[in-house]
Amino acid sequence: METIETLARLRARHPSPPPAGSPAEAEALARFARFFSSFAPDRVATLLPDTYAEDVYFNDTLKAMEGRAALAHYLRDSAEAVESCRVEILETTRTAHDEHLVRWTMMIRFKKFRRGVDTWTVGMSHLRFDADGRVVYHQDYWNAAEGLFQHIPVIGTLINAVKRRL
Repeated sequence: METIETLARLRARHPSPPPAGSPAEAEALARFARFFSSFAPDRVATLLPDTYAEDVYFNDTLKAMEGRAALAHYLRDSAEAVESCRVEILETTRTAHDEHLVRWTMMIRFKKFRRGVDTWTVGMSHLRFDADGRVVYHQDYWNAAEGLFQHIPVIGTLINAVKRRL
């Protein structure tokens, strides 16, 4: 329920995202795609202020937070934990509430888990932009067990055992 209430609050605070089909909307989506196209600590620091609003709500299913400062710390730490990570945008749909559903595929090569192995996963992000085209609401939907947890020693073995039993 927290995310629903947060989204309602952010809709009220940011009632006018870029208009549908406008150059501002296209640029906002392009900034989001560019941010995750090559996920690295230096890019997080450089691109975050133009991509995410100061009062952003972010939930990637692993962690939820509010505020660009908290997000900068979390994303920098996340980027430092991977050898490489990139997201390819497959499709974007605008909703009746002037938000976007962005379907993507992500490749991660971890530094600590399954070194040298590309891990692929698919997911979707629910985004709302502010009037300046920065993300003010970002909720991810993806299979974290397949994309991350399955590759951690011990936890991955347990997940695979549960999958075999189903």
